[in-house]
Amino acid sequence: MVTAITANPLEFRVAQATTTTTAAMPVSQSDTPEVASARPTSYCIFQEPWWLDAVAPGAWRDITVTSGGVVRARWPIYQERRGLFDVITLPPLTHRLGPWLDLGDATKTARRYELEKDLTGALLEQLPPHDILQVNCHSGITNMLPFVWAGFEESARYTYVVDVTQSETALWDALRENIRRESRKARKQLQVETIDDVNECIRLIGKTYARQGNPNPFDSPAMRRLDAAAAERGRREMLVARDERGQIHAAVYLVWDARTTYYLAGGADPELRTSGAHSLLIWEALVRSRARSTEFDLTGSMVESIERFFRAFGGQQRIYFSLNKMSRRARFAWHGKKMLQALFGAR
Repeated sequence: MVTAITANPLEFRVAQATTTTTAAMPVSQSDTPEVASARPTSYCIFQEPWWLDAVAPGAWRDITVTSGGVVRARWPIYQERRGLFDVITLPPLTHRLGPWLDLGDATKTARRYELEKDLTGALLEQLPPHDILQVNCHSGITNMLPFVWAGFEESARYTYVVDVTQSETALWDALRENIRRESRKARKQLQVETIDDVNECIRLIGKTYARQGNPNPFDSPAMRRLDAAAAERGRREMLVARDERGQIHAAVYLVWDARTTYYLAGGADPELRTSGAHSLLIWEALVRSRARSTEFDLTGSMVESIERFFRAFGGQQRIYFSLNKMSRRARFAWHGKKMLQALFGAR
């Protein structure tokens, strides 16, 4: 899908169908197409086309807004059929998606808000028909008013992001004392290693899910495709903590883009959890990420026990928003299910 700004009319494209509007959205006189085209068209790794091709091959598409052939806004859409309903949601293994907006070199607050409104509105006009939309946006999307005006519900979610431009000493000092203690203890008995066998990493992650009584979402073709694609681009690292007997106590899977390293997943052997291996691996990941990133994103959780663990690594809390919208028939079905559960205990 495509749309245009500046002196050109807005141009929308979905598959082979195109429509146009007469609205014009000038970005900035000094923001030339050459300057704009040099900028990335994503906020994060999860919005990059190669990532989406790996986790959802053939199942995603772009909605875009362009000006003079330059992309000014973009929304990668993943849509699937769930029973009777068409659902726009997050693909497997993808923490955030939603729109990306290029505000050019607009510096005045009022102008930036105006561009956010116009670009978001142009994207929303192009959304394919759907019954349910449930998407987590990147933290770069902060103005939720255009979505609220379009009938969406928004809710805040939280992650912790560590500034890894700090010195290693400053990073260490920012850790909560129990994390420093566990890392020191683990360092005495474990060796941190980089591995290339994704199946070994998946196995360790699966032990954590099994302990919680849940299936392992990383034991999937999508994860193996993603690992191959990320490895080819030099955009992933798997760290394990191994003892002298060769036992792996814990593993973490990291990915990164030009700015941020992300904790995609991690797991530990339940029988070896007291070794402090998981704390040591995240600390090691923080240190290693300093060579390639400016920040380390722990990717967040609304589960209290997980939030408490992530908070201990000294990051700053960062808000990102979740978008939700249901059609009338989907909302009717959802409320009907809730009523049956309340009346009969149905699941």
